[in-house]
Amino acid sequence: MVCLKCQRGDAARESHITGTPIGMTGLGRAPVTIPATILAALALVSSVIGLLAEGGLGRQVVRTYRGAEVVLYGEGLYAADAWLQGSGNRGQDLAIILAEVPLLLVAVVWYRKGGRVAPAALIGVLGFFTYFYASMVFGTAQNRLFPMYVAAAALASFSLVFVASRMAVAGIAAALPDRPGRLALVTYLLAVAAALVVAWLPGMLATAISGDIAEAVGPYTSAATEALDLGLVVPVAIIAAIGLLRRQASGRLLAFVMLVINVCIGILLMAQGVSQLVSGVPMTVGEIIAKMMSFAVLTLVAGGLLVRMAVARSRVASDFTGNQLEGSTS
Repeated sequence: MVCLKCQRGDAARESHITGTPIGMTGLGRAPVTIPATILAALALVSSVIGLLAEGGLGRQVVRTYRGAEVVLYGEGLYAADAWLQGSGNRGQDLAIILAEVPLLLVAVVWYRKGGRVAPAALIGVLGFFTYFYASMVFGTAQNRLFPMYVAAAALASFSLVFVASRMAVAGIAAALPDRPGRLALVTYLLAVAAALVVAWLPGMLATAISGDIAEAVGPYTSAATEALDLGLVVPVAIIAAIGLLRRQASGRLLAFVMLVINVCIGILLMAQGVSQLVSGVPMTVGEIIAKMMSFAVLTLVAGGLLVRMAVARSRVASDFTGNQLEGSTS
């Protein structure tokens, strides 16, 4: 069994001797900054257009090719989307502009400067952008910005692979603090997995059994969000929890990445929900609590866990600096 505390000491000594920051393999960090910066520019431009675009016929009821009646949003870039998705997309655009793009740029700068856990933070933000633009490609009615969505998805996913392939897992895990503890992180990860399963799986199975696909997908061809959440997010959360229980370095690293991703997604979902309410999308109190408040709570918890990590790490760094000063004066 690997001792993370021993790894922390070994990683720090190796970094001091070789001059290579903890968390990188020595192959360089510069190549990822260009595609990540282009990604930020694409995200900013497409979101500004999506937020400000006008025109359209307004709300209208149409019948899909499957025979279901759907209310279209009918405004701006997302006119061909369902009312729920179209209004939510504009909220997402605002979140991308005000929160997600700045977080991406901060992560890129931190990574470029050689921050010890910066590779994991950048992977978390790139993981979010990969998730988001995959949703825009497969879960949004095609509009004029479709080529930008495809380019952004490609840049995010390949940048993620680039950073991950050059990441020293043991070194980054060694740089992460012991607090919050394994139990808190495992509990959170399993709660995220359970929330997504409860939110999507019953409806998915009911649709498969009843065959009433028309009402489930509306004007779209399939349920892209459900597929991404159940096919990617849930398995990664469970794998991270198992790694933590086994005291593996990869488990703590993956847990950190998941916290970053969940904070980014949570910000997006809250902006989406507020935009839907402002637009007047009909939702019951139960739907608001189940689909909005529950994920808002999970987002706040993830943010709190990240803050605890940051505070714990700053204390460790302060103690380490103090010990060095005492050693040099003795």
